[in-house]
Amino acid sequence: AYVSMPAGNMSAYIADNFQIFILSALGVLTLTFIVLYAMTYRMVRPLRQMAAAARSFGAGDFSYRIPVKGRDEVAELASSLNNMAVSLSSVEGMRRSFVANVSHELKTPMTTIAGFIDGILDGTIPGEKRDYYLKIVSDEVKRLSRLVKSMLDLSRIDNGQLKLTPVQFDLTEVACNTLLSFEQRIENKKITVVDLEDCQREDVTADYDLIGQVVYNLLDNAIKFSHPDSAIRIETNEKHGKVFVSVKDSGIGIPKDSLRLIFDRFYKTDLSRGRDKTGSGIGLAIVKEIIMGHNETIDVISTEGVGTEFVFSLKKSKR
Repeated sequence: AYVSMPAGNMSAYIADNFQIFILSALGVLTLTFIVLYAMTYRMVRPLRQMAAAARSFGAGDFSYRIPVKGRDEVAELASSLNNMAVSLSSVEGMRRSFVANVSHELKTPMTTIAGFIDGILDGTIPGEKRDYYLKIVSDEVKRLSRLVKSMLDLSRIDNGQLKLTPVQFDLTEVACNTLLSFEQRIENKKITVVDLEDCQREDVTADYDLIGQVVYNLLDNAIKFSHPDSAIRIETNEKHGKVFVSVKDSGIGIPKDSLRLIFDRFYKTDLSRGRDKTGSGIGLAIVKEIIMGHNETIDVISTEGVGTEFVFSLKKSKR
């Protein structure tokens, strides 16, 4: 048996099927395009946000933050950029504060020096008072010299140029010799130094000059903030192969909420150290860097109105 149908009907059937195929293909392509666009947009959007963040950081604005969604590689990258922005913002704040403080520290003695010298030259300061004011000028010049030296020390530390030359020496002897350089200041304030005479010989292995600078800065701080007719206590003791040195004053102390700032550069600008009119405010920052350079620790204990104690450690020499 044979089945037959007109040729015209077959052509119409094929045309209808082809039309359905074309419409289906267009539908699938449209849907695919929409899905791909959505996926691409989802992937590209964080990259555009990162690009915008990079431009913002490059312009000096570190307040921009990238929304972090998910836990994939892109999210980790966005989180890393946000953390970098926080770090850059902190560094920028420190830089601006550093420049402002350095400018202030340089301006104050220079203004004093210029004023007194002009007064001497134009006759405003009488002849019998010249030596008195020249002594002030000399002290201010020395202050500037100490500031410049401290700045150079910090620059060396920041650039990784702090080179240690470890040698064996008696730390107690260094403390005694350093104390002699403060003899006049100690006598003027009628300060008593206790416990140092009971300290035994303590041989350590460290950089002699840098540790001498540490002891000098701690003693300078202790004398500066001690009350007249008070005492400074210097102790050394050995424990677990280390020598611990304690320098304790009977001075104004430091507020509890300010202790975390004590080793910050220019910390003296804080109100808790506002009585310091002569220091550069970076001595303790250098002390901490030197001790950390020896892979050792330094701690501070203070009670406001009672006094402050600094304790640092060094590696004991093997005999």
